[in-house]
Amino acid sequence: MKRDLIMLAATLSLAGCAPGYTSAEFVYAEPVEYEYVVPVDRVVVVTRDVLVARGWAVYRVQRSGPNRIIWARRGDDQIVRIFATPRGDRVAVRGLQEERERGDHGKHKGWAKRGQPRDIITDIDVRLKARG
Repeated sequence: MKRDLIMLAATLSLAGCAPGYTSAEFVYAEPVEYEYVVPVDRVVVVTRDVLVARGWAVYRVQRSGPNRIIWARRGDDQIVRIFATPRGDRVAVRGLQEERERGDHGKHKGWAKRGQPRDIITDIDVRLKARG
């Protein structure tokens, strides 16, 4: 029983109660605006190209089951994550931009959600439709 309570407490702290980046579940809960009939790897390549062209440094492409999460940063205070989610023969694309709160330079602390990176998603949309 005691072990179960400890596991529950640890799970709750990891589920978004602790300070840090915005939970990916927040992004997955939003309705899909952009969906393409292309392989998920194609979305990753186009997303990397768009981010680099816009001055972002892509530092991680994370696999989360069938999903791909492309992490990029600009300086030390801006992070963007683009989520590519396969849905049958289609791939849904969503994004989230975060910025470090002023004066807080601790590791993964003080990040505030700034919404969708509309300019980046729009550029990805144009490129995927042009070559789709």
